[in-house]
Amino acid sequence: MKIDWDDHEEIKAEGEPLSRRFAYGREMSCLKVVADHSGDLGLPPHRHDNEQWVVVTEGSIRFVCEGTEYELDAGDVAYIPARQRHTATVVGKEGAVLLEFSAPPRLDLAPGSIVPSAMTFD
Repeated sequence: MKIDWDDHEEIKAEGEPLSRRFAYGREMSCLKVVADHSGDLGLPPHRHDNEQWVVVTEGSIRFVCEGTEYELDAGDVAYIPARQRHTATVVGKEGAVLLEFSAPPRLDLAPGSIVPSAMTFD
């Protein structure tokens, strides 16, 4: 099945220069994240029970997982094991587009969801 991202509601992140579109199935979910502007994201470190894969398709981001910092450029992939403390900190000069795959699916991110947030913060 092909996913047409334009058929999925765009979700603007409050207080963050990001927009998201969300698709999910029974076993995993995918979040397309677009950061139009470069700079500090101000996202607090967090963790969740979902394991996560992040694929950068355009631009670059700086990413931290369990205290180790990584630069991710277009084509790079990051793996975040379940319950690992992580965050994206900075978007590169040209912005960024990334796909975040989570298993089990992050149903708390679905538009209109009443599922409590999967994230916990320090």
